[in-house]
Amino acid sequence: MKENDEKLREMLTSEEVPEQLSPENMKKMLDEKAPKKKRSGISVAGRIAAGAAACAVVAGSYAGTAHLMKERKNGGSTSVSTSDGGDKTVYSEASYMKGAKSYEDVYELMAASAKKYERQQKKDRRKGLVESGFTNETIMDGAIAEEAVEEADGYNGELGLTTGSNAEETPEYSETYDQEEGVREADIVKTDGRNIYYVWNGAENYHYDDDKQVYVNQYRSVPTLDIASVKDGEFTDTKKLDLTPDLSALDIEGNYTVQVYDMYIYNDMIEVIGGVGGNAPYYYYEGGGYYYGNCNNTFVSLYTTGSDPELIGTYFQDGFYNDVRVAPDGCMYLISNYTTENFASIEDEDNIERYIPCCGVDDEVECLPPEDVLLPRKYSEARTSMSYTVISGIDLSEQGGFTVVDSKALAGFAGTIYSSADNIYAAAYSDGDSDITRIAVSGGTIEPAASGTVEGSVLNQFSMSEYGDYFRVATSINKYHDNSTIIGGFFGTDEPSYTERDNAVTVLDMDMNTVGMIKDFGISESIKSVSFSGDMAYVVTYRQTDPLFAIDLSDPTEPTILDEFKINGFSTYMQKWDDGLLLGFGIDANDDGIQTGVKLVMFDNSDPNNLREVGFCALNENTTDYGYITSTAAYQRKALLIAPEKNLIGFPIQGYARDTYETTYKYVFYSYEDGEFVFCGEITDKIDGERLTCADRALYIGDYVYVLSGEKFISADIDTMTVKDTVSFMY
Repeated sequence: MKENDEKLREMLTSEEVPEQLSPENMKKMLDEKAPKKKRSGISVAGRIAAGAAACAVVAGSYAGTAHLMKERKNGGSTSVSTSDGGDKTVYSEASYMKGAKSYEDVYELMAASAKKYERQQKKDRRKGLVESGFTNETIMDGAIAEEAVEEADGYNGELGLTTGSNAEETPEYSETYDQEEGVREADIVKTDGRNIYYVWNGAENYHYDDDKQVYVNQYRSVPTLDIASVKDGEFTDTKKLDLTPDLSALDIEGNYTVQVYDMYIYNDMIEVIGGVGGNAPYYYYEGGGYYYGNCNNTFVSLYTTGSDPELIGTYFQDGFYNDVRVAPDGCMYLISNYTTENFASIEDEDNIERYIPCCGVDDEVECLPPEDVLLPRKYSEARTSMSYTVISGIDLSEQGGFTVVDSKALAGFAGTIYSSADNIYAAAYSDGDSDITRIAVSGGTIEPAASGTVEGSVLNQFSMSEYGDYFRVATSINKYHDNSTIIGGFFGTDEPSYTERDNAVTVLDMDMNTVGMIKDFGISESIKSVSFSGDMAYVVTYRQTDPLFAIDLSDPTEPTILDEFKINGFSTYMQKWDDGLLLGFGIDANDDGIQTGVKLVMFDNSDPNNLREVGFCALNENTTDYGYITSTAAYQRKALLIAPEKNLIGFPIQGYARDTYETTYKYVFYSYEDGEFVFCGEITDKIDGERLTCADRALYIGDYVYVLSGEKFISADIDTMTVKDTVSFMY
């Protein structure tokens, strides 16, 4: 039966358009007869040929992002060359180990993908799927998942501040929890013990129009830095800074938005990471009419520290903001995801500004040279646009300035990034496997070092860990068994299709060769969080219950499961609390797997062969006055304040009243004492009669905690949770 299906499928998809009716030949024929008047960059004959071509193929897909830069410079030679012997070298033997020899290599990579897309569309039309709204491009590149909520055992690193003679007067303060020792992570809030810095996207509804000299009521999003000087729980000075960068170098038509996402305080400088989004110019292309795409660009603006910061400079990089790290040597590695324009709008390989990412300082920007565009082992996607991951190394070691050292782009990559002190690991999923490339970083330089492949997909950066001379990665393996056939679908005789789910932990050496692997655990479930701690991996999978697996990696060639412990719900984040104690935060659920609220859980992992629960606290409709409770910390782990040194755990909650559905925002605090979570207090959503909306961060300085939102800062005594002071940042 299946053999007949294959023959029938071949018959339905084998019809070819006659050569003389191909778009290229029709255009040539019509150009010879039509007048040579051009309009919008294409001849009249070209427009007619494009219309004819549109009858034969489905129009290409929409491209998610495009360039923003006004001034362009080719990063390399403007000529298009081929490799030795005239053969085009498009793919390297291992993913991202070599750069392109010419822009034509990258163009041909994209062209092959677009042609595959057209063929797939033709097959889909034959099967009647296009008319039903289905295409194989239902998942758009450039869509970056919410930041991973799972946290590995990590290091609470220094901020790299220069405190001078007042260092001894600076009280103890909390810092952003770093996944890896010395590799500093960004967040929307930072402190140096004397000032609190908070970036957010403010909303100005009522403001003064300088041009019209009148007050207007019009919504306007403003990227903002709130600064408060603090001492003993009191706010002694405040400053509000507009972070909108100089956009004179960007070519944006129509509306645009500027947003801030993260920040650092490093080397007496404030590093603000944000993005600019807007509309690209029109392009006319054959077969698709006008193209009008969205533009997206990531920037880093550097300011001096203190209560009145001054701008040092701004670096721009194509693409949506993905992530950022500052290595122990003081170099920042900025990562963005860029998607090209629609292939049909590019027209030829000379238009590099339409398919090669660019970057630069202020208004000096360039397209990357071809040798800095790293190519994948294979690129079998059927798409009409190409995605890149762009990585730039920026040296921050000189106080009061910065230097852009290197930039690389991973062509066709839109996967997961993990950073150690000396390496960036790029994991790209395709056809059931993940290609993982180790990229060595040092002093801002970015060099591909090794590449390998593991089975399954990587959830997020916290599913990966470098330890000693090995790289460990936890993956979920989903194998789809398609039992559908053309004939069976017509007569309804097909067996049901299904997905087989499994999980694995794989150990690789520094050459990205697999040396050990364990799988067949958490069957029919998927990974929700991972915590690597020395020679151990703790993996949470979930479908209805929350199994915690303890996996021994002390022998890299033979990973071994020591124990499995099950409770309801699942932990989205795990962090070492103390020796032999592992703290989990996540989603509470009942025996049927229905989510009911949020939970804290403490695991005793002092004996990995005998995992135990030694503390549990659930906030749900049975334990509170709310009918439904959620927390941003369930998907944004930096919203948690975890301070074992202060015996303090804090997180925001949103509670919905049973009858009125009114929303209440709180930041709640717990301690862990004698095997129990003890409620310490809360900062509610109403202070001095004003609403505190979505307080999403907390930190401590000395003997006070500070609960923060973009609208208001609140200080409270760390022992009694009694409010000491408040300051508003509303316009």
